[in-house]
Amino acid sequence: MKRISLIILSIFLLYSCMNKSKDSGELKEKNGPEIVEEIEVDSIWAGNGVGFDLKTVGDKQFVAYYDRKRMMTVASRDIGSKEWTKKTLPNQLMWDSHNSVKLGIDELGYIHVSGNMHVHPLAYFKSSKPFDVNTMVMVNEMIGQDEKSVTYPKFFHDKSGSLLFSYRAGSCGNGNILINRFLAKEKKWERYLEQPLFEGIEANDDRAAYHHWVKDANGDFHFVWIWRWTPMVETSHHICYAKTSDFKNWKNAAGETVNLPFRPDDKKVLVDDTPTKGGMHNSRYKIMLSKDGEPIIGYVKYDEAGLTQFYLAKFMDGKWMSKKISNWDFRWKFIDGGAFMSIGGQFSFAGISNDNIIAIDWKTEKGESGQYSIDYSNLEHTNKAVDIKTKYPKDINKPLTNRPNMNVRLANDQSGPQKDGSRYVLKWETEHGGFKKHAPKVIPEGPLSALVLLKIQ
Repeated sequence: MKRISLIILSIFLLYSCMNKSKDSGELKEKNGPEIVEEIEVDSIWAGNGVGFDLKTVGDKQFVAYYDRKRMMTVASRDIGSKEWTKKTLPNQLMWDSHNSVKLGIDELGYIHVSGNMHVHPLAYFKSSKPFDVNTMVMVNEMIGQDEKSVTYPKFFHDKSGSLLFSYRAGSCGNGNILINRFLAKEKKWERYLEQPLFEGIEANDDRAAYHHWVKDANGDFHFVWIWRWTPMVETSHHICYAKTSDFKNWKNAAGETVNLPFRPDDKKVLVDDTPTKGGMHNSRYKIMLSKDGEPIIGYVKYDEAGLTQFYLAKFMDGKWMSKKISNWDFRWKFIDGGAFMSIGGQFSFAGISNDNIIAIDWKTEKGESGQYSIDYSNLEHTNKAVDIKTKYPKDINKPLTNRPNMNVRLANDQSGPQKDGSRYVLKWETEHGGFKKHAPKVIPEGPLSALVLLKIQ
């Protein structure tokens, strides 16, 4: 009898472990993607995690990164060639994971690069000739205003193809998101948006807004943002949404006109009114679009029992509906006075099928992982298989260095898929590193990692 009981217990435990890894229907890959080409770009310093950038224009590719000596570098190649032309810029990476490097290409082919800033003066370089990295020169000025304390640079394009540049001027709680536009024929920048995107309620309101956006098939921008009171991530609160075609005229999910700047008390754009210290995190929220171009917002917060959970929100019947998707049994921890959190719960949108079934990959700090299959129409779990082509191959996170405590990092091609459906991705590894206050007295020369360009088909 004891032997039978042990067998039954073993089967029960095995079944429980197997079901820890998935909560919904299984993913049915449609011709799963493969890495069909791998080209080494350079050897890079991997002591801290900062972002790099990649853009394909016609038959040319451009990469912005920091090399093995932490020097800002721009590289280019002709598609079909494995040889890179590289230009080292006079700007050395500081110890701060905020200090990513970004690049943009304007309508005439001039290259623009900015980065290595966390409340620092604008660092900006531009090529003197179209598509020629060897002609990059230091400019360090766009319009000459609000450029002394810059963070979060980003190049992107509006519907007409004009190059835009957004950044935060000032510090957390005392800064504004500004947007410039490059006039290619005149070869100069202008302030495109005369007022900031976000603003606090009072003169001494120290809140900052952290935003993401996605572009739909019509070229419209879908913005989602979260407010944060202080540099402590535990003070994140209130998720909001709005849509624009030109950054000057905005509408909420109901199609109502909303005015700039956005404020924390604007209920027209409110998605979830969870207050500060309610378990939200300004880097744990994402937005994707349904097959009809409607926004779906995923985020993490505490449930009624105070446990960390994953939620989805969509706009239906004239209002935002939020639904708890996970059933986790832990509460993530604040670290370093609330400046950081433990790993907690992480998620990513794997994709959405033609019949609007959403696949969401998840993992927790307890080592559990799996995939949710969610019916977009009602945000309910479904056992229906999700028939999608996944974004990345299964082996995309295969280590490059075989060193402990290294994390694989990826940067997608700004230009999106090629005409043949293939996509390019940058891949490299780094240690976690941290912010300025975590910097060692002497920055070490290593570790190093390869920086590789992957072609995925």
